Amino acid sequence: MSAAVCVFILSAVCGHTVVSGGLSRPTKVRLTSQDMNLVLSWDSPAGPAGLLYTAEYKCSVNSYRASCVNISTLECDFTRIPQGIYQFGKYTGRVRAQSGTETSAWVESNGITLDRETFISSPNVSLLSNAAAIEVIIEDPVFRISSLRAIFSSATYNITYWQDGQRQKTKNMSNILQNRVILSDLEPWTRYCVQVQISTRWRPNHLSQPSTAVCESTTIDEEAPWVAAVVTFVVTAMAVALVVIAVVYRKHISRFLCPKDELPQHFNEDLTKRPNSSWYIAIAEEIFHQMSIIPDSSVLEAEHPLEAEPPHNTQT
Repeated sequence: MSAAVCVFILSAVCGHTVVSGGLSRPTKVRLTSQDMNLVLSWDSPAGPAGLLYTAEYKCSVNSYRASCVNISTLECDFTRIPQGIYQFGKYTGRVRAQSGTETSAWVESNGITLDRETFISSPNVSLLSNAAAIEVIIEDPVFRISSLRAIFSSATYNITYWQDGQRQKTKNMSNILQNRVILSDLEPWTRYCVQVQISTRWRPNHLSQPSTAVCESTTIDEEAPWVAAVVTFVVTAMAVALVVIAVVYRKHISRFLCPKDELPQHFNEDLTKRPNSSWYIAIAEEIFHQMSIIPDSSVLEAEHPLEAEPPHNTQT
């Protein structure tokens, strides 16, 4: 009796899955992490189509735990249920293929320490122009478990900036702790580009992916603070001087605006003399005639007939 027939009989009688040496194992099994997730990936083995896979993981001090069962994809994200994942743990994964009642042998992955080997995505960078300076605003990537600052408390930013079109002449700022930084040594009316990278400072090469370069233009130089102070002082001094002059010389100003001197005699005569204008004389000598309004008697008779005709006496 052949081995395949024996396997079929055992699986049918016992009712459980049998490991077959004929079903190939998954290949290139690898455990990776990006932004504190934990993903097991593999390549499909040579064999029948429609294979299903089961993936498990374990911490260095625990046994394997099933996470993805009978899936058709070629990867399993263990952090889709993050309760069993600890951010400072060391993990290993394994996977096997299944076709019907046959399964392949387990294939174990590499082991990784999550916080030390996770790949960090690039930060999000935005720029805000402020006269001849540019403010750089940095946002950390979102972690699947915890946050960047909770895991890498000493993480810093490396900022690189340059004039647009002059990438070979870059300037650098390293070990920056703040997520808002002012670039002040810039030329006015010039376009600058900025790129930021995160350093965890745990290892020299544990850096994030560099951010996409973003660009912004400066404008005119901002006036020095002392200029505004001088202008304010001058305006205030002039206002105080005007008030003092008005108080000290108020009598002279009052006499100038409201003089008490009488007008010369010939001015008074000219103002009081009767005008000789023909228009004025015609208005002054205009004659008015009295007019009376007498009502029409026929109208009165129509409105009051009894009053218009006295009553007649009748004799009997």
